[in-house]
Amino acid sequence: MSTGARLVAAVAVAAALAGCAAPYAGPKTLAAVGTALLASGGTVWIVGERADRHGVIAPAAITAVVGAAAVLVAGGWLAAAIACEADPDCPSGEECKELPAAPGGVPYKQCVRR
Repeated sequence: MSTGARLVAAVAVAAALAGCAAPYAGPKTLAAVGTALLASGGTVWIVGERADRHGVIAPAAITAVVGAAAVLVAGGWLAAAIACEADPDCPSGEECKELPAAPGGVPYKQCVRR
């Protein structure tokens, strides 16, 4: 199996497994795909360096960078997703709580465990 096929298989498996992760399936799926890209790109990059195969180094490095960016975006998406306006917006087992802000700032609401 080629390196590209292994990469595609790893991303597909990560997406399939993370897609079932409720209540924040979207950010968790993106984080799983990003993790798979980061790990596989980094691995191929290292193997390419050691085996002196310069044709795979640049694509592997780009894959690792894209994976790292996806993980960072997923973290921001998850942080934005847990903001709430009222209790019905929060998953079961959590409640909407207003968190104070610094003087002159605007307080914000976030879902927290009960």
